[in-house]
Amino acid sequence: MVFQKSNQQEVPLAIRLRVQPIGEIAVQNGLLTTEQVVRVCNEQKHCKMLFGELAKKLGFLTAEQLEFLIEAKQEHDRIVDEALNQCCQ
Repeated sequence: MVFQKSNQQEVPLAIRLRVQPIGEIAVQNGLLTTEQVVRVCNEQKHCKMLFGELAKKLGFLTAEQLEFLIEAKQEHDRIVDEALNQCCQ
């Protein structure tokens, strides 16, 4: 199964399922507001910092919160990988 993007590029389902940005996880866990995510994304256009590192630099996240988000992202990816391996074997 593939997903059609507006520019007609096909994105495989495996990639779509794995993508859960750190900012989205942060909002879901009450660590960032939507406005803060937008600000970090806008700032990223002018520098080459990773989202979480930039959010920490801007004072929106602590080092501990960022570590939590990284671990949550890794766990999400692990679960998706396991599910894809089980259904695609």
